[in-house]
Formats: sequence, structure tokens, C-alpha cells
Amino acid sequence: MIAVGDYIWIEYIENNEPKKARSKAVSVENGELHISYPVDLDSGRTVFLHKGLEITAEFMGNGQVPYHFKSIIKGKKKDPIPMIGLDIPPKKEMKRIQRRRYVRADAVLNVSVKIKAKKTAFQTVSSNISAGGIAVVMPEHISVEPGEKLYVSFSLPGKENTDDISAEAVTQRFFYDEKADKQKMTLEFTEIDAGSQQQLLQYCMRAQLQQRRNSQPE
Repeated sequence: MIAVGDYIWIEYIENNEPKKARSKAVSVENGELHISYPVDLDSGRTVFLHKGLEITAEFMGNGQVPYHFKSIIKGKKKDPIPMIGLDIPPKKEMKRIQRRRYVRADAVLNVSVKIKAKKTAFQTVSSNISAGGIAVVMPEHISVEPGEKLYVSFSLPGKENTDDISAEAVTQRFFYDEKADKQKMTLEFTEIDAGSQQQLLQYCMRAQLQQRRNSQPE
């Protein structure tokens, strides 16, 4: 299920604090996965995972379906580049991640929306986002039905996010946000480029870590 070049997200505990990092699959053979040295999602620095460390690994399988599995770091290897080895379980032991488990982050972004059937387009703003979907403010003059197909495009903040993200989506739910005094709708992405989805995953994980740090007492 894991192919060379796939992104691998690593979650582990260090000094009683949860950490998340991103890596890439370098080789897969004989039940062992070798990955490049991971980069911390928060600091952007390379991290060195010690032998015997328990981790949870996440990756995008066929059809852009996310999976995760638990493993243990087996050690370092250099052939021909520095790598870290870990065991990978059989496919039946990997757990599929439901879309609702995607990390969601608050994000006020400018969003372009096009209603596929009506050929109507409008501009709005988002309130939160994940790799599986987005919640946006509903303009008063726009009428959309549940299950209607839309096209959305937007940009993520940050110097590393240089490309616009475009996706096909379907409307899921409509609700009134009393705090914001706005009518909103949630959209589920039905077709999105793998690179864009990986970019969203990284952005939301980083935002979650930052929120967790901000909420900790000094």
C-alpha cells in the first residue's frame, strides 16, 4: 500500500509532549519501511528518532484514502542516503481513517466557489478547514441544496504554501453560527489533488500543535 515517494506523517511522544513530523518513503521491502529523516511540522527542523521509539505512522493509500498504523523505530541506515527503518504491518492490520478524523483547524481564508449545475460563482470566506473539507460563510443571495456539487479554490497562508488549492466538493450541512451571526455550510472534498491534500494535512497538523501550545499554562 505504501509506495516509494509517498509522504509519511509520524506522531510520537517526546518529553511527555506529542510531536508530529513529516517524511517520505524511500524503500519498502521485506516488511520494513525506510523513510528519510523526518521534519518537525512545527519547527521545520530535522528530527532524529531513536531506536525503540513507539510511533504512529499515517499515509495516503489507494484512492487517497488515509491509513495509520503503530510501529517501532528499528534504527538508522545509510544506503545511499540517511534513512530510518520501521516495521510495517500487513494490510489487514492497517486502520483506515474516517474523514471525520481529519485534523480540523480554524482558518479565515478567501474562497472562490462555483456551483457546478447552476454555473454560478461567488466569493466568500472560510471558518475552518481540514484535508477532508471546508466550512464557509453562506452569502445571503446564494441558494445551495444539500448534496450539490461545487468547485472551490483558495490559498493557505505561509511562505511554504505557494500554490492555490482547487477541489471538487459536495455540500454536507447548513447551520447558523450564533457567535459569528452568520449562516454557514460545510463542504466535503470529493476530488482533490494528492499534493494539495497533503499540504492541507500538514497545515492543519501544524495549526493544531500551535493551538495546543498556546493553551498550555506557562
